[in-house]
Amino acid sequence: MTAQKNQTKFIAIGVAAAIAAIIAVVLVVGGGGSSSSTTNTAADVSLTDETESTNSVATGTATAAGEYQTVEATGEILSGLEDPNNDPARGAVAPVLKGFAFDGTPLTIAPTGKPKMVVFLAHWCSHCNAEVPRLIEWKNSGTMPGDMEVIGVSTGARDDAPNWPPSQWVVDKGWPWPVMADSEDQGAALAFGVSGYPGLLLLDGDGKVLARRSGEASIEELKAWTQEFLPL
Repeated sequence: MTAQKNQTKFIAIGVAAAIAAIIAVVLVVGGGGSSSSTTNTAADVSLTDETESTNSVATGTATAAGEYQTVEATGEILSGLEDPNNDPARGAVAPVLKGFAFDGTPLTIAPTGKPKMVVFLAHWCSHCNAEVPRLIEWKNSGTMPGDMEVIGVSTGARDDAPNWPPSQWVVDKGWPWPVMADSEDQGAALAFGVSGYPGLLLLDGDGKVLARRSGEASIEELKAWTQEFLPL
């Protein structure tokens, strides 16, 4: 009888121990283990997704520095300039150009309510190299129209030509105004109908073409040109 009671006691203890062990396993696997795994996984996924998303946005919106940049022209393309005195583009609205500076900074050539002179330059062009100092001297003389905005466009860039790269060339020349880098296929120059370097376009505050010209000009010639088309 005593042996039977002892055997029953051992069986009960064994069953209780087994039940306790099962409960412990359930608590560990179904409770703490799962919660910790979910939290870690969620945190890892969240951090990874955030990092990838940020990098993706930065890569998609940032533009690398370069001697050529993409240019988007919106509007009707101007015909090529043949005779400045009989220019069919006069009075037409110039296309809006969206592009970038050499360092990747966005630049837009669009109406601002102020007259604008757009200067197309090629780093290897001897006439451009002669004209840039005149434009700077004109600015420094204080006789350039005060409300006229000036922006340069580096176009026709060639890595086998003198004064490469153009980004350094404009620095060396002391160019004081913003410069848009044209695309390798000269999209900006084609959109504005540039037929020679330097190419100058005078636009009114609404973006309409007042006049276009090509080639070198003296400061006095530039003064007379702007005074003819811009009201004093």
